[in-house]
Order: sequence, then structure tokens, then C-alpha cells
Amino acid sequence: MFTISVDIMKYIISILFFLLINVLSFSQSSNDILNVLVEQNAISQEKADSLRAEYSIKQQTSLPDKKLRIDAEFRPRTEFRNGYQQLRNDTSTGSFFTNQRLRVSASYVLDNRFVMQFSIQDLRVWGQQDPRSTSATLQVFEGWVEPYINNKFSIRIGRQRLIYDNQRLFAENDWRLSAAVHDAINFRFYSPNISSELALAFNQSAERYFGTDYAPSGFTNYKFLAVNYLRYKVNEYLILTALNSTDGYQDKLNPEKMNLRYTLGGRVEFESGSFYTTVSSYFQGGKNNSGRDLSAWYVQPEIRYTSSRDFVARFGAEIFSGNNNSTTDNTDHSFVPLYGVAHRFNGSMDLITKFPADVAGAGLVNPYLFLIQPLFTKIDLRADFHTFHLQQDYYTIDDIKIDRYLGFENDFLITYKPNAVTKVDFGVSYMLPTKSFEIIKNSGNSKYNLTWIYISLTFRPQLLGLNFK
Repeated sequence: MFTISVDIMKYIISILFFLLINVLSFSQSSNDILNVLVEQNAISQEKADSLRAEYSIKQQTSLPDKKLRIDAEFRPRTEFRNGYQQLRNDTSTGSFFTNQRLRVSASYVLDNRFVMQFSIQDLRVWGQQDPRSTSATLQVFEGWVEPYINNKFSIRIGRQRLIYDNQRLFAENDWRLSAAVHDAINFRFYSPNISSELALAFNQSAERYFGTDYAPSGFTNYKFLAVNYLRYKVNEYLILTALNSTDGYQDKLNPEKMNLRYTLGGRVEFESGSFYTTVSSYFQGGKNNSGRDLSAWYVQPEIRYTSSRDFVARFGAEIFSGNNNSTTDNTDHSFVPLYGVAHRFNGSMDLITKFPADVAGAGLVNPYLFLIQPLFTKIDLRADFHTFHLQQDYYTIDDIKIDRYLGFENDFLITYKPNAVTKVDFGVSYMLPTKSFEIIKNSGNSKYNLTWIYISLTFRPQLLGLNFK
């Protein structure tokens, strides 16, 4: 019969408790255990002292596993608008104002086990609020926790940003003063070649005893959201991305019914040397917000060239399917880019951001050329060129087909970064609208050119950074 000697048993016990001590976070508990072992003659006093010494050395040389960081952002932006988002008319005059965003964020990290993020922000236009008022203006921007199941898989729970791919369908919308967040649970997986997320949300406007009637006050939003993002790096040249989502809006007549919209597609990216090429494509089906059958599509091809002196030229197009209003088709063919950013894709003046309203449901073809030239090490110059066209024919109430060409926009931007926490943006944009754009917008007068000028200051300092055990 196999037996184990007392010495071997004591040695095994000492090893086990040595491992235990290395994972305990409180040294007093470790000392108590060692004292008990010595009293029971399981280990010698000399061995206990040796274990204490090794543990002390390990604590002094190991990296801290807890991190606390507090960051701030202060972004005032002064704008002169004379055609931003809306066409001018015979009586309109330019507007001039300054808005600002102040945001403070705190993050706590327990390495490979737990992350917590919390941020608040104050948004205002200068002079908007009575300085003597006691009304609160702070709002919670983000508030989430993210426990780690292992070093590759985690679950983020709470108010968070959903940022996927090039942000065309899901974006943080940082240009917008308030930015954009979602109340969701997000299952996240990451490895060097494959990363994936599955975000789920179900919105309610209040706690309820019965039913799920979602009736937000003053805004519209989805009731249900499920989005899956998958990115696969095949090799150093090729990346494949899939992005599939389902969002549901409550039916206007039946609060327990949802009109579900499905968006399916992805992107292929290939980069070699100075050239980068990509194409993305999506299909939308199901029902639109009003319950109408939906069958729409979107395509974006682009080629980018980067020179040895960091000059960048990007040439591409965005194509959104739309409806021909002369037909009696009961299916909606107007593609909606979900919750993405339009500011960086369809012109900085944001004249075409709301789909399908800003193009009267007729779709959009937007060829573009972006030119970026760094000057020195702190200044970048950028010029964007857009032409806008309807994807489908559009007829007036007099049954006259309008020209599909909507206009030309040119955006200039100078960015200056004097240090790591400061950025200055100075932008000048103009647009030459056509009579067709006036008809599509159903407002303004196309004989007036549109202008917009802004200067934005962004300060993002780290206020505190602590590493501790």
C-alpha cells in the first residue's frame, strides 16, 4: 500500500500554502495562517519566515494591479453659421455663438478582472442659462462596469459608447456637443487577430407594473437593439469585418408590437505599401419605423494613397439606395445609416445628415475627395470636396422630374496640436446648392451660397493617475 511520509506531507502543505499566500491580498491574513501552521508543526518557524520574506519581496517588485485614472475634457467652440444644416432665404442672417462641453471621467481598473468607467458632462451655449439659476445642468455621459471572465472575454454593462468599424453605422458622434451613448449589455471578445462584440439593449421610459409601452418624452429612440460586430485580421494586408444589427421601434398603434429593421453587411480592407483600398456594403430589410416593408442597400468604395511625406489622398463615394416617388411601390428602399456619424462623410456643413428626410427619401450618391497634408510636426491642413446627387429620380407635385445634382461642398480645416493635451481646429466651409436641393429641402433659396466658419479648442488633460495594490 502506497504511503506518504510526514516530511513529504509537510513539504506539500508548505508548497500549497505558499501558493495560497501569493494570491491573498492582505498580509495580515497570510501571517495568521503561517502562525497556525507553525503551531501545528506543519512547517518550521524558519520556513514561515522564509515564506514571509519571499512574499514581501514579491509585493515590492510586482507591478500594482489596481489603477485609478481621472481625465477631463474642456471643449469650447465658436461658430458663425450662414447656411449650416439649412438653406438661406431672403430674410435670414448669419448666427454667431459659442458652445462648450466640460467632461470629467474616472476609470478604475483591477488588472484582468474588472474595469469601471464613470463620466459626467456639462453642455451649454454661452448665455443660455441664467447665472443666478439653481437649476442643475450636469448629466451622466457614461456609467458602466466590465468584469473580465478571462483575459480575452469580458461583459460591459451600463451606459456606454458603441463604436464599430469606421463609425458609419455606430459612432460616438464626438462632433455633436452631447456625443452619443447607449444603455446596453455588451459581450466583448478580443484576441490579436479576432475581435467581436455582441451588444443588447431594451429601452423603457419608466419602471412599470405591466406592459412594455415605451413612450420617451421629447425624442424618439429604438425600443430594442441587438448588434454583432466581428473583425478578423487575415494577415498583414487583409482585414474582414462583419456588422449585423436588429433595431426595433415600437408600433404607433400597438405598444406591445415592434417594427424590426435588419441591417446586414460588412467591409473588406486591403493595404499594401502606400495604397489602401476598401469596400463596404450593407442590406436593410424588415420594417421601417412606421411599419412599412423595407428593402434598401448601401455601398462605399474608397482608395487611399499615403506618400513618403505623409500626404494623404482619399477618393471614394457613398451610395444610399432610395425611392422613386413617381411609382406606387409599397416597399421602402431608403437606406438609413442607423446611429453612425454623418459629419465626416457627407460634408462638414451637415446639410445631409437625416435620412431619409434630407434627401426626400430619394437616396444619395456622394463622390468625395479628401486631401490631408501635415505641416511641420504640429499642424495639419485638410481639404474635403463633395458633390451630392440623388440616387433615384424625384418628381415635384406638378409631375416635373428635377435634376439629380444637388450641389457642391468644400471644407477646409487647419488643426494645430501644440502639446499632447491641446488641440485647435479652425474650419471654413462653403456650399453651392442647386434648385433641386431647394426643392428637396422644401425650404430656403438656392440662389444664396452657404458658408460656415468655426474655431474649436480642445483640452484633454489627465488629472490623476494612481497605481496601487
